Formats: sequence, C-alpha cells, structure tokens
Amino acid sequence: MKTRSAGLFSTRMVVLAGLILLVGGIAVVQALNVDLTGRPTTGGAAAKVKIVEFSDFMCRHCAKLAPVLHKVVKEYGDLVSLTVVTVAVNGPYSEMAAEFAYTANDHGKFWDAYEILFDNQANMNLDFLVQLGHRLDIPEQEVRQNIDNHAHRPLLRKNFMLAVSQLELEYTPTVFVNDVKIVGPMEADYYRYYINAELKKLGVVSPVANVPKPPENQQTDRHQVGVVPPELIFPAPLMAPRDSKLKVRVGQRAPDFELPTISVAGAKVKLSSFQGQKNVVLTFVPAAWTPNCSAQWPEYNERKRDFAELNTVLIGISTDNVPTLYSWITSMGMRPEMGWFTFASDFFPQGRVAKRYGVLRRDGIAERALFVIDRQGIIRYIDVHDINSRPDTRVLLAELKKLKQN
Repeated sequence: MKTRSAGLFSTRMVVLAGLILLVGGIAVVQALNVDLTGRPTTGGAAAKVKIVEFSDFMCRHCAKLAPVLHKVVKEYGDLVSLTVVTVAVNGPYSEMAAEFAYTANDHGKFWDAYEILFDNQANMNLDFLVQLGHRLDIPEQEVRQNIDNHAHRPLLRKNFMLAVSQLELEYTPTVFVNDVKIVGPMEADYYRYYINAELKKLGVVSPVANVPKPPENQQTDRHQVGVVPPELIFPAPLMAPRDSKLKVRVGQRAPDFELPTISVAGAKVKLSSFQGQKNVVLTFVPAAWTPNCSAQWPEYNERKRDFAELNTVLIGISTDNVPTLYSWITSMGMRPEMGWFTFASDFFPQGRVAKRYGVLRRDGIAERALFVIDRQGIIRYIDVHDINSRPDTRVLLAELKKLKQN
C-alpha cells in the first residue's frame, strides 16, 4: 500500500492493520538499515540473525503470528533476536493497546504484555488495560495518564513513518529476517528456513534442523480473499461501547424475520426456514466499509469448515441498504455463490429487526452483536459486544459446540 498520507490514522493505512486474509509472500530486499532505537528487542544482543516484526495489537493476523514467531526465536537462543515495531491503525483501540505496550516496556515488561494483548483483542478497552496493569504491577495512574496523554505517540508516529514512507510496507504482519521480507502470517517452518539460510551464509551451524524451502510467493488476489480496497475504508472513531437495551434473552424463542439479501435481486432470508434443520448465528454489525466490520465477517469465512461441522449457518445483518451492502461485500469477493454466508439488509423500515432484538443504537446502526439460535429456534447465547472491537470467534465456536453436546 503506497500512501501519500503522513497522518497516524490515515484512511489508506487501514489495510496495514490486517484486513488481508491470506496474502503472503517472500521477497529479498536491500539491507534493513533502519534505526530501531526504543523498540523492544528480545534474544541475543549480538545475534547473527535479526528479525524485525511490524505488527498491530488489534490485527488478528498479527495475533496468529505472535506465538509462532516468539517460539521460533526462542529455539535459536542467542543466535537470533526479535524486535517489534508497533503500528497503531486498526480501529480505535489500536493506539490504546500500543500505548499500554510501550508503558509496559518502560517497566521492562513489554514481552509480558505482548501475547496477552494479542490474545485479548476481543476484550480490549481501557478497563481491561488498567486491570492488565495491575497484573503486571504497573501503576494505574501511569497507565491512565499515558493513554489519556498519548505519551508514546511520538514513537508510534516514527513507527508509522518507518513502515509506510521509508519501507513502503503494505500489510501487517510484515517480518524481516535480515534482508528477507515475509508478508503475512506463515507457518513456523517459513521462519526456520530463512533463519537457517542466513546462519549458513555466515558459516554458523544452526541448532534447528533443516526444513524444506517454502514457496517464495503465496500472493493471493485480494478480491478472492476478502480485502476491502484500503482507500474505501472509513476510519471509524471511538464510540460508546453500547447504546441500546436488549429485548430478548437466552432461553427465549428467537423473533422470526424475513429480510432482503444481496444474493440476487428480490431474494430474501427467513429465520424460521432453518428451524428443525440448522443452528443459526445472527451476526449484526454496525456499518459497511469500516475496519472492524471488514475484518469480522471475513474471519468467519476462514472458519467456515468449523461452522459447517457444527451444523450452523450464519446470517450477517446490517442496517445498510442492499446496494451499499452488495458493493461492500462484493468488493471483498464475498459472494454467497463462492461459499460465503448470507448477508441481509435491515435497512427498511430502518433497523426493524435490530430494534426487535434490542440492538438498534440511537444513531440508527446496529450494535456489534451475536445471537446463537438452536435448531428449535431457541436463543442459546447472546453477545452484545463492544462496538469498537471484534468478538472472539473461539468463544462463539465454543458456544456452538455446547449445542452439539446436548
């Protein structure tokens, strides 16, 4: 993503925050001769192989990579170091999480916070960070003041400029293994192979067994994998986490509805048509063309095999009108005929289904909410989530597994 913007929260920069599903590739670049002062580093001080990871704590693909990369680095002892360069562009909680990470770094506890932050993207908010500060013995006043005052924003701005202007990076995560650039989250052997190759150049025996050379390019067209064109992403501001009053409860029969879908002109989906056959997940999202929404629904497609094994269909619901919803969905290649789930418009009368369930906000958009409905049409799980972050798909699948066990 070549961008001309110098702003920390550039609209075009949103794609750097992990909206890519399966994009990956290998490229040899000129020596990564950049100043990494102030960025947290672990591993040998005189490491033969230096790994630099560009990531965002609210990027779900970075969350996949973090434990893999950290494990690989540990396998090499002092021969390898890992430096993390944090960018903060993926929604309103990104900078807050990054600010906390650098506050933890001031106390020598960046790596304690590193995996915890990635593993709790769905829980991210100020209260969570304050509690994490207590857990890491970081004073609450310092956590709050640093977040309120953007204490580490100068370093975050340097990270942004390094990533975009100097290195012209397009996606997170991007990892450099000395002069080798690896884009996207890869399997552990990708990193092992290139670390071993770098050690071999230096005549150093690797403590890790050789692995086969991976494909050098796994680049996938964005319209096949669910990528919103970055110039069209709206940089959603921080909003009140919740702004509605729930009207249904677990154990109640789910209110039936019929809504138009984007599949073909005039097509509709009726909730009760699945009764006796399938479990249903209703996934309400606030708005098309926004960062978290554009990442949440594609994630469900990545796990579509898991949903199928749990005899579950998904119905995505937005208060956007059909043309807007169609344009957004098709911009990511998310057509139902390609295996994606059903996308329904709750536009007219404005948000009537969201209102019936009690998840219509006062500004006319839906909450970010999930309803699990069993084959008998009974609501078994509800998550009206903080609108500024995405629900944890692992939690949703765990709830569906409970239905399978009953």
